[in-house]
Amino acid sequence: MTTPTAARADETASSFSALLRDRVFAPFFFANSLSNTGNWFQNVAAGIVVYDLTGSNTAVGAVSIVQFIATMLLTPWMGALTDRVNRRHMLLAGQSIAFAGASALAVTVIVVGIDGLPGPWPIYAATAVIGLGAATILPSLQAVVPSLVERRDLDRAIALNSMTFNIARSIGPIAAGATVAALGAEWAFGINALTFVPLLVVLLVIRPRGEVEPDDDSSADVREGVRWILDRREVIAVLAATLIVGWTSDPFSTLMPALAESLGGGDATVGLLVGSFGLGAALTAPWFDRVKARVDRERIVPVALVISSVGLATVALAPVTPIALAGAAVSGSGFLLGVTGTNSELQKAMPEHLRGRVMAWWSVAFLGCRPIAAVVDGAIADLTDVRVAIGVSAAVALTGAVFGFTRTLATKAD
Repeated sequence: MTTPTAARADETASSFSALLRDRVFAPFFFANSLSNTGNWFQNVAAGIVVYDLTGSNTAVGAVSIVQFIATMLLTPWMGALTDRVNRRHMLLAGQSIAFAGASALAVTVIVVGIDGLPGPWPIYAATAVIGLGAATILPSLQAVVPSLVERRDLDRAIALNSMTFNIARSIGPIAAGATVAALGAEWAFGINALTFVPLLVVLLVIRPRGEVEPDDDSSADVREGVRWILDRREVIAVLAATLIVGWTSDPFSTLMPALAESLGGGDATVGLLVGSFGLGAALTAPWFDRVKARVDRERIVPVALVISSVGLATVALAPVTPIALAGAAVSGSGFLLGVTGTNSELQKAMPEHLRGRVMAWWSVAFLGCRPIAAVVDGAIADLTDVRVAIGVSAAVALTGAVFGFTRTLATKAD
């Protein structure tokens, strides 16, 4: 006999399965997953090549600076545009810009070879173009999902859309590290360029349904979203927590080449370390609802930051690679809880007509802080040691957790 709980689980499973066969949403899901996986081929290969060319953690951090500077500076305006125009067209534009940057880099390294590069500058230039495309995409990527499904399927579609990033984080870095070690960075850059194509094709052929696209409202501007945020202290707190969560994930982009060298490993070890972080996030995703049921809503993000801090401290102190991999997985688990917790809180709080603009600021907090984090992490590693830099990130996560718990207690006292 089937219990009510089992029946509900079967119903949920079949609903997820149905969405993964849906003629509109499924192509978008799989193409987006492939594109996100390709991003990690770019990130891992760029970090390895720049570190090999310069031997500098600061130079590796500069990859993140040029990648995310457009997110920090332009995303709020892209969010306002997202609330005014067809979101599928915004995705097409951003994906095309990023594809152009990735293709230019792939062709360059294939023609001249890695050793023929005049330093890291071609990688910086291509990464900046890819970052410009990402800044264009980010708000619409969060806001387009309602137009791809029926309203009754929206929650499950959002969960699946978030899963694309976790799948990419767990598969992409490991595959990228293995590719660079076995075939060379040229192949990794080429694979990244090719992974843009399926999503471009999907965006050209699919037709939205479900939620209507935004109205062309010429009054929609950045200031309205900012005013809405500044009027709500709880939203400001969520964005501050998002910034800390994003900050403490930076070591797994900026510092892993140096840590792999410290552990006596090579390019494949870089991929394993970054991939373990993603694997921890991917394995935690299905358990988020159960964690939310056991932990007070206000405490999910502070708990997540404690977990991240423990994981980062383990990585910093790890004497051998397996312990570092375990610490990276723990940190990835905390990251997933933190990013999902802040995203969910914000998605529930905002009105539909401001979704693009408010989620743009979430993106700025989450990714826009990365240029600053990359500079700080790289400089500390170069001035002291890579393990000290990772330990500082652990301290940042723990400080954020203490602040979060303190705020929760003060709110309940009121």
